[in-house]
Amino acid sequence: MTTTPERQAPTTAASPDGAGGQSAARFAEVRERLAPVLRSIAASAAAREADRIIDRDAVRALAEAGFTSLRVPVEYGGAGLGFAQSAELIVELAAADSNLAQALRAHLINQENILGHPDPVLRDRWLRRLGAGAVVGNAITEVNNAVGEGTTRLVQDAEGTWRLNGTKYYSTGSLYADWIIVAAVDARGEEIAATVSANAPGVRLLDDWDGFGQQLTASGTTVFDNTPVDPEEVYTSGLDDGTRVATGQASWQFLHLATLTGIAQAIVRDAGDYVRGRRRSFSHGVTELPRDDAQVLQVVGDLSSAAFAARAALDSVVAALGGVLGREAAGEVLPEEDVNALYVRVYQAQQVIARNVLAAATQLFEVGGASATSQARGLDRHWRNARVLASHNPLIYRARIIGEWEVNATPPSRSYRIGSA
Repeated sequence: MTTTPERQAPTTAASPDGAGGQSAARFAEVRERLAPVLRSIAASAAAREADRIIDRDAVRALAEAGFTSLRVPVEYGGAGLGFAQSAELIVELAAADSNLAQALRAHLINQENILGHPDPVLRDRWLRRLGAGAVVGNAITEVNNAVGEGTTRLVQDAEGTWRLNGTKYYSTGSLYADWIIVAAVDARGEEIAATVSANAPGVRLLDDWDGFGQQLTASGTTVFDNTPVDPEEVYTSGLDDGTRVATGQASWQFLHLATLTGIAQAIVRDAGDYVRGRRRSFSHGVTELPRDDAQVLQVVGDLSSAAFAARAALDSVVAALGGVLGREAAGEVLPEEDVNALYVRVYQAQQVIARNVLAAATQLFEVGGASATSQARGLDRHWRNARVLASHNPLIYRARIIGEWEVNATPPSRSYRIGSA
């Protein structure tokens, strides 16, 4: 009897922030604790997507197993992992279910933001929350408006209480979250931000995201109706003004790339499972069983190579971004040339990863016949989810930015706003 080969996900190259025996031991411990949770998530991913199930229990299980506090220092209740180690586990979650990896994107970015935040009081407060398992979502973008140009207002009433009013869309992860990061404008029309409890009065969360992919990311509407906001959760600094790498597009795009890389691994996994289990062939095939067909095996080899290319590009980003985040968190003033080089690398990796994964998600169907299109298998979700992820930040614009850098040495854009050029 032939058995399914044992597969070990490739390990991201070690970086200084993840070095050391204690760190390696913590990584192994967390990975072992997460393994059954990820297996359960992977086993139910296709069914949950088919039935549009927003599984809060899955996110709570991830939090209890330590996934949402991977980077939080041990003394605050987290795993204290290095950036490269956390990236490894993010890819593994994305391979299990890319919806959940995307749903936790704002949470993971906020974790990096808190780790390097210059305000020690805020940093201590939020590290304790994150270490205790709190999950963060976002309500930043409005339909047809850029950040800072929306109609959501955060102002003080006659009694001095901060009140939040407005409607947000693309509220990724909020239905899974305990806290929501909100962008608004103040009484003077200037940009302001806040974190609000998902259970605060006047908060209404809707699962009305209508994209054909990433359907379980809870990226729909969030309504705030006279919602009170704790003064210590009001922030006057911009959410993404390009001044900090931790909250800039290099970090936000990294999460897309890690999720796409996980999808690539899922494609290879599912292609292998499908071919191994298939008993019917074609009269014009070259062997009785598809698993022995050289042409079918060539397709799987191509898929594996596409996943390798995605992973290699991601590893390059992980090494560069992890180093810069560590320097930034330590208070170093980063040279412009270092930050520019990082952004160019991230945008280059975006071209490599998105294009390879999208192509692989289509080529996947060459391994079999009509049975591969069964909705019960849900293999189409890999293309749909990858296509939506790749559409968040259009490749054509980022390719132009790279070209401007190569030809005219124009520094790459670091901030990203929707709604106006």
